[in-house]
Amino acid sequence: MSTQRRSSRRDDERGLAAVLVAVVISATFFALCAVSVDLARMYLEAERVQKAADAAALAGVTWMPQDLNEATKAAVEVSGRNGFPNTGTTTVSVAPGRQPTQLDVKVSSKIDNIFAKYLGIGSSTVTRHAVADYTGPQPMGSPCNTMGDEPPGTANAGPAGSQLAVPSGASCTSTPDFWMNMNGPDVAKGNGDEYAVRGCGSASEWACTSGLVNTEFRPEGYFLLVRVLPAAVAKPITLQLYDPASVHTGDYCEKGVYGPLTNNMNIYAPDATTRYLMNTGGSPNEFCTGDMQANTSQPATVTSFGLRGPSDDHNPLNATPLAGCTRQYKGWYYVDKDEGKDSRGNQKPNLDGFMAKYLDKTNAAYDSQLAQVFHQWRTLCTFTPTQAGDYYLQVRTNVKLGGTTSGDGSYVPPDAATSAMFKQGEADDTSVHGGSSNRFAVRVYGTTPTISQAVSVASYGRMPIFANSDAASSTFNLIRVLPGAAGKTVVFKFFDVGDAPGNTGGTVTVLAPTDVIGSPIKNCTGTGFKTVTLPNCSISGVSNSANPSWNAQSETINIPIPTDYSCNYLSSGGCWFRVRVSFTSAVNDTTTWTAAVNGDPVRLIE
Repeated sequence: MSTQRRSSRRDDERGLAAVLVAVVISATFFALCAVSVDLARMYLEAERVQKAADAAALAGVTWMPQDLNEATKAAVEVSGRNGFPNTGTTTVSVAPGRQPTQLDVKVSSKIDNIFAKYLGIGSSTVTRHAVADYTGPQPMGSPCNTMGDEPPGTANAGPAGSQLAVPSGASCTSTPDFWMNMNGPDVAKGNGDEYAVRGCGSASEWACTSGLVNTEFRPEGYFLLVRVLPAAVAKPITLQLYDPASVHTGDYCEKGVYGPLTNNMNIYAPDATTRYLMNTGGSPNEFCTGDMQANTSQPATVTSFGLRGPSDDHNPLNATPLAGCTRQYKGWYYVDKDEGKDSRGNQKPNLDGFMAKYLDKTNAAYDSQLAQVFHQWRTLCTFTPTQAGDYYLQVRTNVKLGGTTSGDGSYVPPDAATSAMFKQGEADDTSVHGGSSNRFAVRVYGTTPTISQAVSVASYGRMPIFANSDAASSTFNLIRVLPGAAGKTVVFKFFDVGDAPGNTGGTVTVLAPTDVIGSPIKNCTGTGFKTVTLPNCSISGVSNSANPSWNAQSETINIPIPTDYSCNYLSSGGCWFRVRVSFTSAVNDTTTWTAAVNGDPVRLIE
């Protein structure tokens, strides 16, 4: 074979090899490009799936730990709204997280491949999960369906008997020795209400400016948390208020305004001789809330109550008002005749029967509206919850009295949904004045004890109370702390504690839940009025006579929660921290308590 032919053949072979290499490289590159397109689609889908899982976990976790079924329902619904329903080519699975307050949501999506199917891979499944944790809002003051003392009612303003229904693990009584307190906007802050008043008695009071402005004033007032568990859904629930109107009697009903009394003096008080009894030197009786006209230059306080439904963002100001569940109560302030004191220093009875004439149906001055609300249980409304969750009872004293009288001693605004009570922003109406402290109680109940155990009422975040105990020591339910708070800190603040008459040095002690599991609660710290280390979570020397005085001052106790903390969270009566107040005299004091777990209440942890 000639040299020329061999050279030509080698050239042909090299050309063929080049063509083959080019074909192989092109095919491989094409395949890689095709696969990369499918991979890009998978990454994009994975991002969408992750966002859906995150949103679903955040939406469902607020039902934990009490109701996994509702948590699952909410999570699946939100995942579907984000494009991934639990049907067809997408699936949603929901399970509890490692802690009972956590929710684990897994979302999967099956997508068809465009190019990889030619390589035998027809479809791909993208799965992502998210875990959310929930630590709030937590109720304060009561794990049960009553908040404050629960005196007997009467047949015409009742029910007469106690409606207290104690869930498993709870510690509740009809006589916890305190009332809810709501001051009018013109009462000085030093009288114990931290947030409902506009001004201060002196610049030395906590968070007050030199112009005697209370910088902590909250015009929206206070909220109580009415918690409805699944067993109470679609059942009629009644919400009642005891002594909802402010009627000046003095802190201990020591003002001589009640006598002479006779039973059946009106249809609302067949027991008038005890229900209206004044305090002539002993302790106030079980019916006495101790409404007090603290600022005599202003009218008696108007108190407004309105119930809102659940809110997805757990902001009560964004919750929708419930129709028919708004009432206002005017205040009464009578200037009684002072008979002076007897040789023992006790207030003498008012012999002219000053206020009795307004409660006596045979007297021309009889005030039926007063008789219906004074020391009586009155129904705010009966409602049928359509879903489990937190309902919000808003209480304000800076809303103008309006609407029409209802026939039960209250006024009903013309339109609860648009009334001043519920205006967005809750602006303060500075034309409204009120100089009295209104003390009252709340209870919520169903038609059976089982239903009543499935509802509760407690303060939400901030709790103003009038402690009224004959004993020198009193213990209150403080805040419910679920296991999801492990490793966090409970921040507990109390305002104006210690100025009870005769108290020369009290102690405030935070008590761990009786069902706590794990390491003991210890190594608390105090900040604010006093900066101090509290190994046993107890602070002493709390007194108005101390130097410096605790009057109108605020103290915070920071309570570290151990990382292995747990409790009986399946019972609504479990996981409750308590606070014990021990004075050197009877506990009779208006104070404001706040408590919360630090950090975001709803958060993603995975």
